[in-house]
Amino acid sequence: MTEFFLPELPRLLPVAYHPKAAQIEFRSNGWVRRQLGGCFAREEDLLFFLRQRNGLYGPLTVPDADEQRALDVTDWYQYVTAIDSSTSDRSALGADEADARAVFAGIMADFHGGRGGSEDFPYARAGKDLWRRISPGLSPAQIRRFADSLEAFLRGCATEIGFKLKARVPDYETCMAVRMDSFGCDFIRLMTEYAVEVDMTADESLLREVHTYGMQQMIIVNDLLSWRKEHAQEDKMTLVRVLIEREGLGLQQSVDRLCRLVESRERAYLAARDRLRHGPHGSRADIRAYLRGLDHVIGGSQEFEYLTPRYFGDGYVWDGSTSGWISLTGSVTRLRPRPGNDPGPSPAAGTDQCEPSMTRN
Repeated sequence: MTEFFLPELPRLLPVAYHPKAAQIEFRSNGWVRRQLGGCFAREEDLLFFLRQRNGLYGPLTVPDADEQRALDVTDWYQYVTAIDSSTSDRSALGADEADARAVFAGIMADFHGGRGGSEDFPYARAGKDLWRRISPGLSPAQIRRFADSLEAFLRGCATEIGFKLKARVPDYETCMAVRMDSFGCDFIRLMTEYAVEVDMTADESLLREVHTYGMQQMIIVNDLLSWRKEHAQEDKMTLVRVLIEREGLGLQQSVDRLCRLVESRERAYLAARDRLRHGPHGSRADIRAYLRGLDHVIGGSQEFEYLTPRYFGDGYVWDGSTSGWISLTGSVTRLRPRPGNDPGPSPAAGTDQCEPSMTRN
């Protein structure tokens, strides 16, 4: 199939832009040029990256944060997105898993204050700059988590490179486990804490269900909306490809099944969040602030994925559509409405026939 129909997703969570979203995006783009410009082979590649509007991810996911913290978070997300882009590129870090792991080891060495090859790898310099700026706003426990979250992300990226180079498609559980790392779930939670100025380190057991369902929703939505890009780059670590190549489903069947999973995970997240809010710990100001922050992370991430040319082609301009036909072959595509009154396939049609392994927490 050369196109698929994306049904309307529930979108039950709030979406808001930081009041200084435009200024933050511009300032963050300047930081990318200064700190990460050397990571791109050509000026054209850097400009291509900047046109993806990655500098809006922070303003959409931490809309209530202090402006400086919002900028720090935005720069962090630009940083990890640049790394992710390079690992998908066979002319860059994606060319060799062992070489990528060596680069990542250097990044981590610099992150910890050692000699990690900063002169050769601007990623290390940029990571050190972010560490210097963000760590003073974190507790000692959060600082440990900060380094651990970057290491988990880099490990996930390297694992994805290995699957791609070997043309291997994982099963659903393996894919989701690797995506928890490569999607950056650990630092998403930490950046949310940083933005709302709380420390949830000691409350992980209270938040486990909220985190599980919330992060799964984010990963599934991302894999749906990024499929055009992942398909073109022949990436293997994506849930759409898992259902097609490991479960034997057609493209539209896979999309519809994942849409049903999005709704189930989103509603499960809301139920877990409300149980916590109305439980014995729900009156705590830090818990309530953090839960509001998670709402914005999940809702804002999805908003970004609708609007970014990263997923729909260089030159794409979002018109606000959230459902429609998506072409896999056009240089620039958009969510194209179906002619007439036929809304196309519906994710609500029939029952959820996911395998038991696909519905585990």
